[in-house]
Amino acid sequence: MVISACARGGTVDAASTPTTVPASGIPDDFGLPEDLVGRVLASTVGISGVACGRLANGSGFAITDELVVTSAHVILGIDEIRVAMFDGSERLGTPVAFDPEADLAILEVAGAALTPLALDTDAEVGTTGMLVGWEAGPFPDPTPFRIERRITVRIEAVGGTDRIERPAWLVAASVDLGDSGAALVDRSGEVVGVAFASSREEADVGYAVRATAVEALITRGLDPNLRIPDC
Repeated sequence: MVISACARGGTVDAASTPTTVPASGIPDDFGLPEDLVGRVLASTVGISGVACGRLANGSGFAITDELVVTSAHVILGIDEIRVAMFDGSERLGTPVAFDPEADLAILEVAGAALTPLALDTDAEVGTTGMLVGWEAGPFPDPTPFRIERRITVRIEAVGGTDRIERPAWLVAASVDLGDSGAALVDRSGEVVGVAFASSREEADVGYAVRATAVEALITRGLDPNLRIPDC
């Protein structure tokens, strides 16, 4: 079984989803030069709020100076979405795109002046780099990853009960609570996926939506009057 990294995104059908990671395991380091690491950290945000009487939290990353991508289940039911930034400031985020099947959302963070990251929609199995989540604490907490295989998971759509099929990456990585919405950044500094779940049964196994799904959500356009579902 697989559970979402912030525990609010449903479970993946274990019977239809491979979870075994080859013995190569997690890489020893990120493989990104120091200047790119700094750029990625400056793009990373923490997302939090209260949904249905409980604290929800996750991660995100900038695609423009004021637009942030995160997991849809992170913001589900939150009335006031708080976005913490690497410079120590905090602003409110407004949902402008929401895809319950891909488990992706886009927030507008007015006046944020964030450092955007580009998408890599041509990533291949074997790609390595840095998964950058915003866990407990005031700063991002990066960890190495490797893409192990392409998979399709069966999972409930965010905010619903119907089970859908979601193209994803199976990755070797330490995906923890708060990592939902975290960018998987390759060695060139581009985003190849967005973390949404980890395995309950095997350590160091994670799941990520592919960057092609992020590109598709951006292409559909933004809605400043968007209303997201309740939790």
